[in-house]
Amino acid sequence: MRLNNIYAGMSCLFIGMASPAISLAAKNTLTIEQRLTLLEQRLNRAENEAEQAKIRATRAEQQVRDADERARIAENRVQQLENRTTSVEQKTVQTEKKVDATALASSASSPGDNGFEFSGYARSGMLINGNGAHGGPGVSPASSIGGDAHVGRLGNEKDNYVELGFIKHLRIDDGSKARFKAQLADGASNPDPWVEDNDSHHVNVRQVFVEMTDLPSFSGPVKNATLWAGKRFDRDNFDIHFTDSDIMFLGGTGGGINDVQWTPHFKNDFSIYARNFGDLGSDRYNDNDVQNVLLTANSFYDNWQLMLTGMVAQGNDELKDQTSSTGSYAMRSDNTAQRGYYAMLAYHDKNRFYGLLPGLSESALQFGRGLGAETRQPGSDGDLTRDARSVRLASYGIVPVSKNWELAPSVIAQHSQDRYRNGDRYDWATFNLRASQAITQNFALLYEASWQYMDLDPNGRTYLNDSVKYAYQSVKGDFYKLTFAPTFKVGDVFDIKARPEIRFFVTYMNWSKDLDKYAVNDDFGSAGFTSGGNWSFGVQSEIWF
Repeated sequence: MRLNNIYAGMSCLFIGMASPAISLAAKNTLTIEQRLTLLEQRLNRAENEAEQAKIRATRAEQQVRDADERARIAENRVQQLENRTTSVEQKTVQTEKKVDATALASSASSPGDNGFEFSGYARSGMLINGNGAHGGPGVSPASSIGGDAHVGRLGNEKDNYVELGFIKHLRIDDGSKARFKAQLADGASNPDPWVEDNDSHHVNVRQVFVEMTDLPSFSGPVKNATLWAGKRFDRDNFDIHFTDSDIMFLGGTGGGINDVQWTPHFKNDFSIYARNFGDLGSDRYNDNDVQNVLLTANSFYDNWQLMLTGMVAQGNDELKDQTSSTGSYAMRSDNTAQRGYYAMLAYHDKNRFYGLLPGLSESALQFGRGLGAETRQPGSDGDLTRDARSVRLASYGIVPVSKNWELAPSVIAQHSQDRYRNGDRYDWATFNLRASQAITQNFALLYEASWQYMDLDPNGRTYLNDSVKYAYQSVKGDFYKLTFAPTFKVGDVFDIKARPEIRFFVTYMNWSKDLDKYAVNDDFGSAGFTSGGNWSFGVQSEIWF
């Protein structure tokens, strides 16, 4: 009986594993005890499966709770950030309101102090050498040609010069703004503490003008434009500080409009200037019949600038049989320029050194004819002929090359012909390198090397010296200058243009002997200051703000 039961159980198990149908058939042959055993086994399996399902459900619930907690924390953080942002915005608005209220209150109670600004530039020092204090960026013979053939200025300046600017900002209730500027300037080479000689000491009102901007009635391209009128230096002027040479200097008395914005990248400045020949402030021509009028359009597209200028000088033919502003004599009235034109293509990059390294660079290619052949200061030279032509390249850059070193190379080169008389030719080029080595927080060593080449053919041009007429000589040669200047400064000692500075210097300069023959009234060739090498020593302060 027991064997039968075992056999039956094994058969049932085999049949159950073989197929559900067989298993079902086998159940009919099982005893109640066997069936109970099978049911118990299935119940255990079900309980195990239920337990596993419960565990999985518990884990899922925990994951959901964790996700909910993370979402809640994230929502809290977002809400905190939003609250902080709102608080900052509210504080900013409140601060702006307080500033505006303070400004208005200050304007009402103390109008003389509100919006006032004081600016200035000054240099002063001594230059000593064994042959007298000859020097200056315009020391070379070529600098007498339009005054723009400058060399390096470090350790090469003997004058005392100051500009003082007084600026008043006005803000009107309708949102419009105005600015008034007056600038006084004084220059003298005399080292005495008090100078009364009017021939060497001039106090000039170099600028006095008014600007208006944000005018409510303006819209479209002129919505944010600035109107101006008065005597001023043009806002678009720029220079090479290291040679004290303007790349572009436009100035006089007139009016114009700046920042006519056609597109986000393209804008225009327009101006009209009237001026006499010679430097601003010169009283050589007091007759308004001898006056140059210049109409200029400056176009800017991102970093590019295109400047076009036309000019006319009525009465300039009255210069015949007179000594001109450059010393020329007996100009022919039938060849004196009465009009001219000028063009400049410039590129300004305030962030890169010629696109290669961090730093800055500015370059310009210039061309002029007639009165426009004075490319450094268009309209300032009335001695030019109708056929005068000039082309000029000017460029400079500033680049940091290491932790403590900064370099500032520059170049100016010019060719002009038929300038003061038909057949003349003046070619020259100046290369300059200023280097700054930061030593401590307030001390730097400055170095400068300057070289200029000149090929000058005046073609019989004459000049007066002590009422005696001489002829300029054709010369060819070069000039070089080396300067070492230990310098104290405050602010960023690594910034080569940071001021103020107090510098001590030693300079050595020399030039070709042939250049001594250019003119007897020229620095080169004057008594005791001829080629062969010249040492200079001195100290100078310089500041701008």
